[in-house]
Amino acid sequence: MGSLSTEYTPTVTERRPKRSGLPDTVRTLGALSTVGLSFVLAIMMGVGVGYVLMTRFGFGRWVFFVFFIFGVVAGILNVYRTAGRFLDTKQ
Repeated sequence: MGSLSTEYTPTVTERRPKRSGLPDTVRTLGALSTVGLSFVLAIMMGVGVGYVLMTRFGFGRWVFFVFFIFGVVAGILNVYRTAGRFLDTKQ
């Protein structure tokens, strides 16, 4: 009675299944919509500043195009940063 038999040895090998489904899908859609929205807003802000400088302060058309390019670059940086954060959390 003092010794333990090896007939019954409980093993814990079952793991909880990884969550998948609607919550992960909604989280992914939210992250992707944030990326797209930030890209568009950065371009719109660059265009807006360029337009105001061109019309109100009398700068040439080149100012509009320079700030448009600034907006595109800012949008690309936002996408890169957000996608980097999103991909780091998925690993």
